[in-house]
Amino acid sequence: MKSRVNETRKRSLLKAVSFRVLEVVLDTLILSCFVEVSIAVGLSIALEALCLALHYIFERIWNRVSYGREIDDHK
Repeated sequence: MKSRVNETRKRSLLKAVSFRVLEVVLDTLILSCFVEVSIAVGLSIALEALCLALHYIFERIWNRVSYGREIDDHK
């Protein structure tokens, strides 16, 4: 019998959000070298909101793909 491992939607969302928070910080730092900080923050948040949605959908699709997954049920 082969075990199946699935990632919950809550886990996928938490991973995506936490990664995007890091991205907002990095993007803001980079953009603030070229534009005002307030503009950099707005641009960063807008871009990362779009990327968050895409990342979440991407994770959910890949959760259905079994390629490259291995489960060892032996202890």
